[in-house]
Amino acid sequence: MIKSILSKLFGIKEEVKTEDNKIVCGCFKITEQDLKNAVKNGAKSFEEVQTITKVGTGCGRCVEGNKALINKLILTNKIEENAVVCGCFKVTVQDINNAIKNGAKSFEEVQAITKVGTGCGHCVESNKELVKQLLAR
Repeated sequence: MIKSILSKLFGIKEEVKTEDNKIVCGCFKITEQDLKNAVKNGAKSFEEVQTITKVGTGCGRCVEGNKALINKLILTNKIEENAVVCGCFKVTVQDINNAIKNGAKSFEEVQAITKVGTGCGHCVESNKELVKQLLAR
C-alpha cells in the first residue's frame, strides 16, 4: 500500500508481477526470467546457470528447487530448439519426443524407433538422460 501511495505521489510506476519475474533466489534477487535468459543464451547445466546468475551461491537453501527448475528449462529449450542429438542418424529431440508420445517407455524402445545412439555410440549416455527427462514429464 505504501508503494502504491509513493508511486502516485512521485509518478513511479509499480512493477508488474508476472510468473517470470518471481524471485527464485532471495540472496541475489534472481528471478525465474534470469534463469530462462541464461538457458536461452546457451547455459547447458545448473552449474553454468549458477556461474552466470549466482543462483544458489548465497545461503544455498534454493539450490535443490532451482536445480529442478533449471533442468526443466533446459529440457524445454532443447525441445523448442529441436537440436540434432545424434549426428550419425540426424535424430532430433522432437524425434525422441515423438517416439515417447507414440508409446516408447524406455531408452531401448526409443532407440529401436529412432536409431539414436546406434551409430558411433558417442551420444548414448546424453540421450539416455534426455529420454529419462522426457519420460518424467
